Amino acid sequence: MSNYTGYRCPVCGKAFIREDDVVVCPDCGTPHHRECYRSLGHCAHEEKHATGEQWSPGSGEDGDPAARQQAAILCPRCGSHNPAGNIFCQVCGQQLTAGQAPGGPFPGDAQQGYRSAQDGSPASGTAQGTGTPPPWVQDLFTGMMEEPEIAPGISNREVCDYVGPNSLVFLVRFQRLLRSGARISVNWCAFFFSFLYCFYRKMYKMGAVLLGITIAAMVPMLLAFIPLIPTCSEMLQQGTLTIENLNALLLLPVAQPFVLASNISSFVQLAIRFFCGFFFNPAYCKQVCRGIRTVRERGHFSSGSPEYRYALIRQGGVNVNAVLVAVCSLMVLYILGVYLILGLNLSLL
Repeated sequence: MSNYTGYRCPVCGKAFIREDDVVVCPDCGTPHHRECYRSLGHCAHEEKHATGEQWSPGSGEDGDPAARQQAAILCPRCGSHNPAGNIFCQVCGQQLTAGQAPGGPFPGDAQQGYRSAQDGSPASGTAQGTGTPPPWVQDLFTGMMEEPEIAPGISNREVCDYVGPNSLVFLVRFQRLLRSGARISVNWCAFFFSFLYCFYRKMYKMGAVLLGITIAAMVPMLLAFIPLIPTCSEMLQQGTLTIENLNALLLLPVAQPFVLASNISSFVQLAIRFFCGFFFNPAYCKQVCRGIRTVRERGHFSSGSPEYRYALIRQGGVNVNAVLVAVCSLMVLYILGVYLILGLNLSLL
């Protein structure tokens, strides 16, 4: 539940405190005391529902500035203020932690939250690690204020909520892709971790397809290794299983199918890396936009409300458990394949 501390109930006019039982209008997102909403029987801003107006924490309409200032959390990356209950920064998507200090307003104090670009040392200020941001960050925030939407009907704030960690970098990439119409964008994390990075960013279908291709490319290599098992076993028993002897074994005609299958498997894995490295960002951009529209259409809350933002955070973000499951599955399949091949070879002998 979002923290409405410092904002005023539109019925009784009292500022909310942490202990209050707060309910939110499903149409416009206005918070009320539960008893006030029950006694009134409807939202205090019901007359505004026809025009589609939405309540937002930044409107200042129902707030107590002093209480909001005290309850605000300063983002360590961009210096913007966030309600005390936020998990991620509402501007750049940086994960927020408890105990971060409040500071000046955004964007006037956008320089806060950074270390000095020249010497890397903390600059003076009310928050630790304040200073001047790099020029590219200043240009980015200028562009975000000039163009608050990354696509028709999809705001930068929604993208940051959905992407979660490292959302600022992805926001820049998405803006470049959508403005230029390009279909290629470099992502080094996706290049080095390939399908594992797909699972990390909840690109499950893409990750499953690439994982299946990887496993399929390993099967011929394991099958081609069957004729070499007796020779390797004999070398192991005689104590002659060395790197030099293995290299000599790979030069024999009987080992050529295994060498060819190994080269094909390595080529397939390299191709998957290049595919992820150059095409992950466009695919992820489409998934983010599609996921935001899905949450908006299927959600039982108004767009822009705190509940809507938390729904975006839950739907998007990252999944470390999916990466662990993919790694364990790959290891289990590889071990089972080796045991099956060894068992088949022993049965033939």
